[in-house]
Amino acid sequence: MTKPNFEAMSRQQLREYILIHRDDDDAIHAMVLLIQKEGKTLNSIEELEQIIHERRQQHQ
Repeated sequence: MTKPNFEAMSRQQLREYILIHRDDDDAIHAMVLLIQKEGKTLNSIEELEQIIHERRQQHQ
């Protein structure tokens, strides 16, 4: 199976992909890089998970 081009994905597309493929470390890494590009810093994967959780709560 070929992996998608994460760099070509929008943030929303990448987020949706990660929600389906939670074990894909490459996708998670791409999301971290995308978040860092936006000027935010992450200290751990747990921090990324917390951000995702908070965003889900906001959109419910």
